[in-house]
Amino acid sequence: MLGASACPQSHGREAQKARQQAAIKSVAPSPSPSPAVDCVKAKCVALTFDDGPGEHTPQLLDDLKNAGADATFFMLGQNIQGNEALLKRMVQEGHEVANHSWSHPDLTGLSSSAVRWEVERTNKAIQAASGVRPTMFRPPYGSTDERVGRAVAMPQIMWSVDSLDWQHHSVSTNVRIGTREPRSGGIVLYHDIHKETVDAIPQVLSNLKRRGFTFVTVSQLFRGQKLRPGHQYLQAERPKPKPKPSRPLTPSGTPSGPSSGAPSGPQSGVPSHAPSGVPSGVPSGTPSGTPSLPPSWIPGPTPPVPG
Repeated sequence: MLGASACPQSHGREAQKARQQAAIKSVAPSPSPSPAVDCVKAKCVALTFDDGPGEHTPQLLDDLKNAGADATFFMLGQNIQGNEALLKRMVQEGHEVANHSWSHPDLTGLSSSAVRWEVERTNKAIQAASGVRPTMFRPPYGSTDERVGRAVAMPQIMWSVDSLDWQHHSVSTNVRIGTREPRSGGIVLYHDIHKETVDAIPQVLSNLKRRGFTFVTVSQLFRGQKLRPGHQYLQAERPKPKPKPSRPLTPSGTPSGPSSGAPSGPQSGVPSHAPSGVPSGVPSGTPSGTPSLPPSWIPGPTPPVPG
């Protein structure tokens, strides 16, 4: 009886595997080109999704496609097997595939060699499934330090808006946070393993569109900026436009006649005294660089995130 009951299960697994392989082959490995977005001029935001792929990821991809929105997926290497078709679809539809470690450990508690293993094994799995090698990394729990950064050897992408979706499991709270808190250049953290999160995304996309946002991947958000391996990035700073040098005022014409205290001949150059309201040159201040981590990133206890 044991042998008889095992046969249908084995056959079912083989059929499922065959369907998955067929789905993988049916999706083109090369990404569809996304229209160039200048986030210096546009109001950009990067929606990011951690811990997948999972059972709700296909619905999320459908919603993103319907809204014409790009996103970034920070994936666990251990979740890739059996979901290869989803990774190929992500790449084909213009999303970014990124690394979130293999098994979601607190990297600060691992040796440097163990950290490198978590990162490299996941990079290889993502590349094998999607055809694209990740260039971005997000440490589990946001827990990292200088030693971990050196071992990771990839830019570490944090976030400026934390939905806390793993904590409240509320569609309405996900919508409220995702709508109100993002700012231009912001990075929003969600998890596509939670149904309430995925159910909230269509409304979040609609509301942010009304606020004038353009949805981009993390790489698109930082386009034109050189991200350094091991360094942490919470958001993209929108460069301030350079002020134009002021031009000294010139007389509109030659005076009709000499006046008291004025030169006897026509003025041929710049007045010796510019009006008080005219700036004399470019301000000396320059925009600041990448912001330092907020107090929340000072090493300390980190709330647990379900893996």
